Amino acid sequence: MPRNDRGTPANSHSSSTGSVSRRNWLRIASTGGVAALAGCMGGGNGSGGNGGSGKGTTIEYWRWPHSTEPSNKGEDQIVKAFNKGPGAEKNIRVKQVKNPFGDHNQALRTAIGGNDAPAIAWSFPDQLYDYSGKSRSQIEKNAPFAFIEDYISDDFRNQFYEPVWHWQEQRFKGLIGVPFIAGFDPGLMYVNVDAWKAAGLGDLPKESWSYEEYLAAAKKINGVKINGSTVNGVGVGLSDAASAAQWDTFLTQFSRTSGSLIGEGYQNKDDEYVMTLASDPEVNGWNAYIGTPMKNGWTNNPGAYTRDGIQDPFSAGQIGLLPHATFSRVEFSQEDVNFDIIPFPTKNGEKNYGVYAASGMNVTFNAFRKEVGGNPKAAMEFIKFRNNAQNQYKWFNTSSQSVPNKEAYKLMQKKGVSDFVKQSRGLEVMDRVDEAFKQYINQQKAIKSRYPDIKLTEAGTPITTVPTSIGSGRVHDAVGGALQRLHQNNNANPKEAITKAEEEWASLIANAPDLKLAKSSSGYNKPKPQAGTLK
Repeated sequence: MPRNDRGTPANSHSSSTGSVSRRNWLRIASTGGVAALAGCMGGGNGSGGNGGSGKGTTIEYWRWPHSTEPSNKGEDQIVKAFNKGPGAEKNIRVKQVKNPFGDHNQALRTAIGGNDAPAIAWSFPDQLYDYSGKSRSQIEKNAPFAFIEDYISDDFRNQFYEPVWHWQEQRFKGLIGVPFIAGFDPGLMYVNVDAWKAAGLGDLPKESWSYEEYLAAAKKINGVKINGSTVNGVGVGLSDAASAAQWDTFLTQFSRTSGSLIGEGYQNKDDEYVMTLASDPEVNGWNAYIGTPMKNGWTNNPGAYTRDGIQDPFSAGQIGLLPHATFSRVEFSQEDVNFDIIPFPTKNGEKNYGVYAASGMNVTFNAFRKEVGGNPKAAMEFIKFRNNAQNQYKWFNTSSQSVPNKEAYKLMQKKGVSDFVKQSRGLEVMDRVDEAFKQYINQQKAIKSRYPDIKLTEAGTPITTVPTSIGSGRVHDAVGGALQRLHQNNNANPKEAITKAEEEWASLIANAPDLKLAKSSSGYNKPKPQAGTLK
């Protein structure tokens, strides 16, 4: 959902509502007034504060519409349950405000800037505040969201897979929100089963498979005809690689299939940022998944689709292989495409290449500080209710969206799942997510072993982040723009393009106040890549 945008839309729910694509949904939402935006909110007393009745506290909960109606239905049911139950007991009422996805972040920034923030909002927190080089005290003083450690118990924290908290601790020096989507990507690839069979490829991969096998499959699938449609071998959407920071998915995620565990870089013990974007694993992963199919004409037109928009032609049966996020299958299961889920291929067909820790947990429920109009105490009552094990289990059964609450996963195993979850393979994906989080522990050990100079958080987690918000979008222009140019020039010299992008990024870090760059790390294979299987 996600991370993208940083994430994928990792971190975002960004497929379609029924047969309506997200692009069309946003167009409809924008013109039809799904929700008023920041300047039209509230009654003059801050949307995080008291409502107009004078009885109790009404708080606003801002989100964008889920990609499918089952997800929206589940969300609405939880809000109603809170308002009738614990909310009524505590004199707190939650009012939902649904902003179009494309407008949500700007609406939130505008409200925060006017000290009229909602009490609760989904957000990409690293897009609301630049944490780079900041201490915990600086973040607490200046960031718009509240730190939540004082509002949650150890029992609540322990319901979740621990890595979802590590992601925040690496960046913000503490906990600033509660995740509700399982942000790890367990190496999912979607396959059009009819296209696979028409290409004469035999059995689907059950375990890992190699780059060579994947490329051979893409070549054979490309051009087959299914139900009157000519199928492209691989689906790629690059039109928002720079603007929505979707480059991260195409480089740092695929580089893990080549054995890398850190992606674009890390922070060392001297507080310097070490750049590792320009390296063999990044280029190998890019070429295998995207560059080679693109150069050989085995893809759709990558410039015509966004990262998330590429789901639509797959749903229509026009794409054979699609590396994408866990949430995509919910859309696919409601369309006519005959799809299945197969593993990511890896460099040497290794089963355990660190693929299972492929993205971050960057979409969170945030409670906003009083200073910007929020009401963190009331907000956290709802956030804890919305995301406890029982309610994440209920939402999963309605939405089939994977969740990061491990106790909810235990309930799935104990109590079973809905027919909709079975239809959309939700439990199969949760099994993979659970495996992803289990592998995370070994991954962290391997990172510390491979990079002994890496800085650790207070909890002992290696800091594998490099600032992306510096330069007002210039990082995304540099890296995402490089990938878009590789599409335009038929993947000519990706090593040079990615190295130049890294150098531009490194220069932005070197010239930013309060940040330090490990200068010897800028350049191809500097430092030497430490890649391979997990032991």
